[in-house]
Amino acid sequence: MTEHDRMKRWLGAWTGEARTWLDPSKAPTVGTWTGEVTSLLDGRFIDFTYRADLGGKPHEGRLTVAFEKDEAVWRTLWVDTFHTGSAVLVSVGTERERIAVTGSYFVAGHPRWGWRTELDDARDGELVLRMFNISPEGQEDLGVEVTLRRR
Repeated sequence: MTEHDRMKRWLGAWTGEARTWLDPSKAPTVGTWTGEVTSLLDGRFIDFTYRADLGGKPHEGRLTVAFEKDEAVWRTLWVDTFHTGSAVLVSVGTERERIAVTGSYFVAGHPRWGWRTELDDARDGELVLRMFNISPEGQEDLGVEVTLRRR
């Protein structure tokens, strides 16, 4: 199965629960996500557009995923109204067996922080996204875990 065939498993409407850790030493905030994954440009890319709530506050976002065959890399572009603000988070990953990409983001007065996103293959009607915050020193903490089921 090619990487583009794997991405096709994501197509469709999804809904589920998200757990967000604003402080890794505390319990997560639980919210809902509802979204749709569509194919772009003959299946070269997929686009996940979602609406969510975090502690009763609505936000929305978009995650575009590509597998660049020539370089054999996964690349994502993520924007949302909560985590990324007015920035665009571009991440890249070279593992072929799984979709795991890493990018970095600006923190005023500090070195850049890392952000790793792992996506499963949407097997058995479930799609799981895990996002890890990575300190400049390399400490990784689970920041967001979203478990979605087909609508």
